[in-house]
Amino acid sequence: MIDSDMASEMLLSDLLNKQHAIITKDWIYSTEIKVFEGQWFYRIGLLLSPENWLVARTIGTMIGLTVFLLGVMYLAKILEHKELGVWMAAFLAWPFGFWYFFDVILGTFYIPHCIFIVYPLAITISIAKSIKNGGFKKVIIGLQIALIFALGVMSGLNGIRQTLIFYAPVFVYAIVVAYLGFREAGLDAIKANVSVKMNFAKVSMIGLVGNVMGYGLNIVLFTNRYNYSSFNAMTWGNGSDSILKTIKWYFNSYGLFDFATKNFFSLSGIGAGCGLVLGALVIISIFRLLMLLRKLDELTQIYVGVMTAVFVVVGAVFTYIWGEEQYWCPLIPLGVIAVFLEIKCDPILKDFEKKALPVLVMLCVMLSAIGTTKANVATPFRANVGFDGALQFIQEQGYTKGVASFWMSDCVTELTNGNVEMWTMNDEYTETLLWLQSNNHREIPDGEFFGLYNINDQEFEDNFEDTFGVEGQKVYEDERYMIYSYEK
Repeated sequence: MIDSDMASEMLLSDLLNKQHAIITKDWIYSTEIKVFEGQWFYRIGLLLSPENWLVARTIGTMIGLTVFLLGVMYLAKILEHKELGVWMAAFLAWPFGFWYFFDVILGTFYIPHCIFIVYPLAITISIAKSIKNGGFKKVIIGLQIALIFALGVMSGLNGIRQTLIFYAPVFVYAIVVAYLGFREAGLDAIKANVSVKMNFAKVSMIGLVGNVMGYGLNIVLFTNRYNYSSFNAMTWGNGSDSILKTIKWYFNSYGLFDFATKNFFSLSGIGAGCGLVLGALVIISIFRLLMLLRKLDELTQIYVGVMTAVFVVVGAVFTYIWGEEQYWCPLIPLGVIAVFLEIKCDPILKDFEKKALPVLVMLCVMLSAIGTTKANVATPFRANVGFDGALQFIQEQGYTKGVASFWMSDCVTELTNGNVEMWTMNDEYTETLLWLQSNNHREIPDGEFFGLYNINDQEFEDNFEDTFGVEGQKVYEDERYMIYSYEK
């Protein structure tokens, strides 16, 4: 089920470990420079299990998920709903929706983005509480301020994504809070230590400044020096072009949508139905919290305000500027947290309902997750089905270098535990692809190497021979793949 996007994370992690580096000019990145992203988790896994990359991936995934879920529990504690933290973390530990399954639990792509939301939010609220209540010593508050500034810089160094999905919405929320305070009591309301909400608005600027500084450093230090494509070239008009479609993207994230086929009368079909229920529950919970806003405690009001600002700003970006369905993944936790806050805070619910609903929610989560996983194991997305025979042949023949198109190339390296170095070609095999591979792979390999092709791609093998002036000999074929041997 590994695809080359996932495998490239392991290859980059291995390269960084070998170079003892944070970033490298020897890698062609994709849309982000990935200074502080998932490779840090995989690097630990590879240090602990350099000979078995499946174990290394598993260790890295475990570390990333643990850090993320602990952050969710910490946020619940800071919001003074500590008992809900376990429910929230349990919900988010399950692969309940396709993109959450694929890009968070399995691929871990968005775990760092989730981490860069829950921790800055929780720590900023903690500082705001401490300033209002005098709960911590100044040195502790100073360390927390330094931490949210550092987290802002770290996320900014990766690129503009975290600015768009978190820091810009928080800025909008802070402006609204400051304006309402000014409107009610003038500048004194902004200057004075009048509420946790106002303190949050002021303290959040520290994280924003750190994030903008980090993004500035990204532009100054990395642009034109490293090989990556940034989101700086985004233009108006490349989003969904429909608010309803953008909302539907988010709604589908909880298990209804899938690339795999889910028959209605099947376990996967039942799971899709549970995903529909979860999506509806999230939307209802968000609207109920907004309706109850004035009756909520101040900390929950802050959370609901930030969450609303995030959904409004990001929804506008995804609709009118740039967006895809999976880009909602880092914001799924906000909806999950809202569900349990609403269950606890809604006055129309009886005590027995508040105890029973989390259990029923988790039952839907588990069924949705099982259905999603079962369907995608049966018909995996972007997978190289039946790859085992070709991989076994490559290793038995002692090949150490090869060429393949993108969706196969990096997978070969990961699934051979880094023993086979792959050059990634474009789909037509007429040039190397400058995307998620070593920067030294701009030319095809020297010496003996193999070419891996899908069984129906004989024309691409012909393209490769004609373009690079090499003559190949077919050495392997099964019902899905064929391998040619070359000498340059």
